[in-house]
Amino acid sequence: MAQPQNEQKKPKTQKTRRKLDVWNKLAVCILSIFLVGCISVFFVLVNIINDPDGMRFSQDGLTTLSNSRLYDASGNVFYELGDEIREDVTYSQIPQSVVDAFLSIEDSRFFDHNGFDLPRFLKSAMSNLKSGSLAQGGSTLTMQMIDNAFTKNQEKKIETEQGPVTTVQKLKLKVQEIYLSLIAEQSINKEQIFEYYVNRIWFGSGNNTRGIQKAAQYFFNKDVSQLNLGEAAFLAGCINAPDTYNPLNNLNEANSKLDHLKAAQKRRNVTLELMLQHGYITEEEFNLASNQDLSFSLQYIERKSDDSNQAYITQTLSEVMELTGQDPAIIPMDIYTALNQDAQKQADEICNGNIVQFPNDAFDVGFSMIENDTGEIVAVGPGRRYHSDSVKIDNSTDTKQPGSSMKPLLAYASTFDVLGWSTVHKVNDKKKDYWKNGSYAPKNSDNKYNGKMSLQDALGVSKNTTAAQAMIDLVTAKGYDYWIEYCKKLGYNDEVAEGFNEQYSIGGSGMIASPIQQASAYSMLANGGNRVEAHRVRKAVRRSDKKEFKAKAKTYEIISKQAAWMMSQLLEKVVTGGYMNYNEILASNYTVYGKSGTTDWPANEYRIPTGAAKDEWSVGYTNKYTIACWSGYTTEYIQQGYYVTDHDLQVASAFHISHYMLDYMQKYATYSAISRPSGISDYKGGYIKDEFKSQGDTTSEVTDAQDACIAGGGEWDEETGTCKTAEAKEKEACDAAGGEWDEEAGTCKTEDDTEDETKKAEETCINNGGTWDGSACTYPSTEPEVPTPNPGTTEPTTPGTGTGTDTSTENTTGYVWFDRRNLYNIFDRL
Repeated sequence: MAQPQNEQKKPKTQKTRRKLDVWNKLAVCILSIFLVGCISVFFVLVNIINDPDGMRFSQDGLTTLSNSRLYDASGNVFYELGDEIREDVTYSQIPQSVVDAFLSIEDSRFFDHNGFDLPRFLKSAMSNLKSGSLAQGGSTLTMQMIDNAFTKNQEKKIETEQGPVTTVQKLKLKVQEIYLSLIAEQSINKEQIFEYYVNRIWFGSGNNTRGIQKAAQYFFNKDVSQLNLGEAAFLAGCINAPDTYNPLNNLNEANSKLDHLKAAQKRRNVTLELMLQHGYITEEEFNLASNQDLSFSLQYIERKSDDSNQAYITQTLSEVMELTGQDPAIIPMDIYTALNQDAQKQADEICNGNIVQFPNDAFDVGFSMIENDTGEIVAVGPGRRYHSDSVKIDNSTDTKQPGSSMKPLLAYASTFDVLGWSTVHKVNDKKKDYWKNGSYAPKNSDNKYNGKMSLQDALGVSKNTTAAQAMIDLVTAKGYDYWIEYCKKLGYNDEVAEGFNEQYSIGGSGMIASPIQQASAYSMLANGGNRVEAHRVRKAVRRSDKKEFKAKAKTYEIISKQAAWMMSQLLEKVVTGGYMNYNEILASNYTVYGKSGTTDWPANEYRIPTGAAKDEWSVGYTNKYTIACWSGYTTEYIQQGYYVTDHDLQVASAFHISHYMLDYMQKYATYSAISRPSGISDYKGGYIKDEFKSQGDTTSEVTDAQDACIAGGGEWDEETGTCKTAEAKEKEACDAAGGEWDEEAGTCKTEDDTEDETKKAEETCINNGGTWDGSACTYPSTEPEVPTPNPGTTEPTTPGTGTGTDTSTENTTGYVWFDRRNLYNIFDRL
């Protein structure tokens, strides 16, 4: 049925949705991103914490005292780390002033947080963002305990296995460190954490000792329980830079610009200010402690160690940390070394003054013996006061200028490969500005110049000039980069090698080396030109999982085996050639090779005469072992004005040490002359590499030509290799002046000379009745006077002329007459 027209259809009602405004949408997005971020961060943190290669908390890692064992070359245990490393104290033994000092400067909220101080961490994070670094760690004392026990070892492990630790890895380690700190706070109480912390850290005390008890004994000769406020503040403040804040270092660093005592007092006062700020001390206590001179509190008592292996042990522990990335004082290991205990005992006896004579009690030495073909350090001599020094200065590792002992290594050994020299090469000992600095340097030690001489003699008497010229020629041939890398291959520190210049050839400029480095460098001459990196550790085995770390000693090919042998032949003559330079002391019933080195004092603040001897070196080697020995005075005595006198040189302690140790080691090796390799030809009574035999030692011929040039008054051109004679120089001067050189007369004619000759010719022409036309002279023609005939005689007549007087101009006598004036004019023109 149809609907009525007036009935209208009702519209359907629809529910309206509430729309989100922009701000609500933004809030939802931010919340979503935050939740996603939190979940992501959570999973990242869980992943970092559960990293199978990451750190794990273990209370044993805090409490286990290291008992790493060291074995000698024969496999015998010669040292086991124990109580001499640290002496633990309990919290109850530690004075409240020590606790307050540490909390003030390291972690003021230590007893309030749960191992992680978020406000402090955020503050440090902001500082890092501003600086763009991770310098501020925001670590609590608990985190520092974890860092010392676990994180540092993990970082070294990463460096050993993967290379430098990246920023991402550092962040991962920091996360793990925070997590382990939280675990530690739940496992042990605050007092135990404080104990573990102060018993493990290094305060700068000697003999590799750790902990606050050893530090109290080292600096103040007292038990930790007896420390006063100022001493407590000093110990708490010094731990972030123990070497810098060790006031005893002033005794051993004469050339340092840093006053360690002043720095230590300043750091102590910073700690005292923080203690005052946090309310641990009163204003009066602060003023009293901060104004006290720290040097009055120092009570260092010399504690002698009678272990002859002590220096070798210390060096080995450092090497193990480099090799494994872990501290053997913390991680138990079995460490196998190359130590020869018998040789080390002899080295110790030498240092104690029981074998070799020394000029006086202040005179000191440092030496090292290395096996040539393995690079293994078999014994070291750290010095005469190593067992008793407050701050251990090991003269076998300490660097000094090596003087002329550098000449064979840098100036001469490579000439046989690079320049084609023979062992009978001629060098020229002459006065010259070799360094091009406006002075005639270097000078020879005797201030004499001998002209042309053999390479053997120049090496035997240790000429500086010839070594300088050889190095200049080598640098010209190869460039500086080559020799920088060469120095690195020899084993010198990178910063030393990077500073290479020609003066290194005589041990000058910034060239410094330790006895271990010098022995290692020379070992390549006995090892076919190859140097095996010096090392003490053969392998280290981590006891917990039996992981083995083998020595990573690299082998560097430095010069050819032919050059090494040829250099050794010359160094054998340095010992046996009768040069009277103390190297003859090395001579024995076996073939030995050697070189000495001496350095001089420049102007100084110790009132030591300029030019006085500073260091004396002896380097000796056989086919099996090399020894390098430094002798002289350490900083303590240099400050008192000691220097190497002529008497000290005559005692020749370094040479006697080298001789004695090489003799002693005969029982462990068969000595013989180094075998001559193939590739060497006999040459004029010496030797030359086969590759240069056909052309000969051409550089010697150049030297001959140069000498002849100079002897003839000429000037030798180094660039063109030609001689400029006196005549050649005059000709050059003539050309430069615009003149004309007369080859026949050997004289120079200039425009002024030509004008003078023309003027003279004009005057001569006019004086003789001639006419000068500007370039030539002409004279009027004249007839010779005809003789008058005698009366009654008949004058011959020319046919066809009849009789009577002949008025013709012809000469009727039959003679030819020359006008003398015209004849003169001809010669004048010529």
